[in-house]
Amino acid sequence: MENVEKKPPRGILIVSIVTVISGALLIIMGIYAFNLLLPLGFNYLMGPAFLMILGATSLLAAYGLYRGKPWSWRLLLILSGFGAAGYLMNVANGQFISVLGVVYNAGIIWYLYRPHIRKYYRTTFRRLR
Repeated sequence: MENVEKKPPRGILIVSIVTVISGALLIIMGIYAFNLLLPLGFNYLMGPAFLMILGATSLLAAYGLYRGKPWSWRLLLILSGFGAAGYLMNVANGQFISVLGVVYNAGIIWYLYRPHIRKYYRTTFRRLR
């Protein structure tokens, strides 16, 4: 059998680009917050460190997503699930603009579960018994 590399679907290219942008923005925000909170002490640096870790994880997921790696499908699904949950908490706290974040992350999750995307990443459902 030939070793032919198949091209990713167009939607995956778009999702990868958006994920790279959001990952880069998370890293930039983390660095900015880190520099801003550095004089206050170590306890205040956990939030910026978390932002930078999320940003790096997003960049890793975008790379794997574009390259067709099955682990990246799962990683982006997890990141989008946590993102949607975080935005839902913001909506519950009265930040109604966060509805856009919920819709965005729900859209990513919906797209990742499309049959042609699942086939591209070779993911299947497993039944629990």
